[in-house]
Amino acid sequence: MDNFYLSALVKELTPAVEGRTVARISLEGSTILIDLRLRSDLQLRASLDRGAPALYLSNRTSDRRSKATPTITALLRKYLVGARLLKIWKEPSDRIVHIGFETFDAGDNKIQVGLRLSLTGRSANCYLTGADGKVIGTLFDDNPTDRLARSSSSTVTLNPEEITGRLKESMTESDILDQYFGADSLFSPQIRNEFLFRSKLASAYRAFSSLIEDLFYRAPLPLVYAKLPLEQARQVVIHPRTDLLLSSIELAQAKGMRRFHFESLSEAADEYYDARGPAVALHSAYASVKQTLSREITRRASVLNAIAADRIRFEQPERLKRYGDLLLANIANARIQGSVATVVDYYDPAQPEIQIEIPEGATLQTAATGYFTNYQKARRGLAAVAARERQVSEKLAPLKQLLLKVEQGPTADCIADVNKSLDELLGITSANRSDKGAGARARRGFAFGRRFKSTDGYEIVVGRNDRDNDALTFRLAKPHDVWLHAADYPGSHAIIRNPTREAPPHRTITEAAELAAFYSQAKREGKAAVHYALKKFVSKPPRSKPGLVRLSSFKTILVEPRCNLERLG
Repeated sequence: MDNFYLSALVKELTPAVEGRTVARISLEGSTILIDLRLRSDLQLRASLDRGAPALYLSNRTSDRRSKATPTITALLRKYLVGARLLKIWKEPSDRIVHIGFETFDAGDNKIQVGLRLSLTGRSANCYLTGADGKVIGTLFDDNPTDRLARSSSSTVTLNPEEITGRLKESMTESDILDQYFGADSLFSPQIRNEFLFRSKLASAYRAFSSLIEDLFYRAPLPLVYAKLPLEQARQVVIHPRTDLLLSSIELAQAKGMRRFHFESLSEAADEYYDARGPAVALHSAYASVKQTLSREITRRASVLNAIAADRIRFEQPERLKRYGDLLLANIANARIQGSVATVVDYYDPAQPEIQIEIPEGATLQTAATGYFTNYQKARRGLAAVAARERQVSEKLAPLKQLLLKVEQGPTADCIADVNKSLDELLGITSANRSDKGAGARARRGFAFGRRFKSTDGYEIVVGRNDRDNDALTFRLAKPHDVWLHAADYPGSHAIIRNPTREAPPHRTITEAAELAAFYSQAKREGKAAVHYALKKFVSKPPRSKPGLVRLSSFKTILVEPRCNLERLG
């Protein structure tokens, strides 16, 4: 949700929510739901998912609520249930929303508390502040004091004339990109793409001026653009970043896409994020199966290349037998000079003399025996090569067909069918599916660690002991998987299986960290620090005991040790 859409949405929300009393508040993963008893059972939905932070009204329900009650949930209920929402406003230059509440303290005195929603991508967080402005609690433990100090509570609106004061007709596309779309830009990547698209249709000056007019001087439009009908996002693979767009202005870049216009910005956001979640999960599953197929195809192609090299090494075994026969037939008249024997080729009607290599100092009988031995080896080698080639080729062709099938028809049903066929082709059972690349133990049906499924659909594997930890980290995990371990406590290694190069959602990292803390000696602590890093930054010191690792780069997160995720095995 970009800065301008969020600004327009907060203005839309204001008359609906100000003055309302909080009836109930709950936590759904990293999404806070505030029930203000609005019409149609609408709730204020604040998603702090760092992959897609957002704020809007929705009446959708979910079964993702945790059975446990995190500290922030208890604090929110303590301070906000029964409180009256006084004011909601957004910082003009950033995706930070403030909500002010009025409630009563223990002495029935009126006090004001605040909720600050930082909807800023990877730094997204929620801060509950008391009457004195100090932070009472946060959703993610993330240096809240520093972040609050950098924020502004100003409600002064952006002045478009100040933004365009430096704009000149002579400016090129590169000039405008440098001036307005830098690291601290007000404009999102989607708006940047829109400027670039409009620049193809008009001058850079006119393209940027038209954007400013749409963003500041025209009424916001609740729009969703999609490559396919929204209900198909769960069934057909699309790219969530380019094939599904939420916008408050008309997008020229969405030419050829379906345009969906809604009654309100909240309704558009609700439909967009309801479609985006399944689209992201399906795209991830698509990328994973393609990656697996490509890896298996590449591996078998390499094997076939090695087989071809072996074939060359064993080629023409009859020539070896012929040389052995000729050496024996020329015992009486052969001329030997060093490692070369000159003999008559009785197999050729013209009976020319040919030269045959023999070991230095060897007799013709010994040399002939050597050729006969190599002839037998070559025959056996060719037979083995041919059998191995048939075996590899029999699986290579179906793998290529499966890759073609999933590329030509990337749907949820197709991906499920291809995964099933792939497992059958590779001899993988449901018990060891996640470990199909982990060596002989996996092939015997051994599954490394305990397996869980995160709220966002990622597989999390937790080791059972030191040797299991070693196998999990150094045999099962891939470079872009996320590795976790409780800091300063003995415990299990945890891995977030990540089939893409994109970072897993922070919610998944938090849930995996909670598991890592739970399966460690920090289990009975109220809070535990957990280190996490990409697997490529984890190495094993030479001659170290099982389970010991070295980290070249890592981050730390503070979580409650708990295990509330769906168990897969």
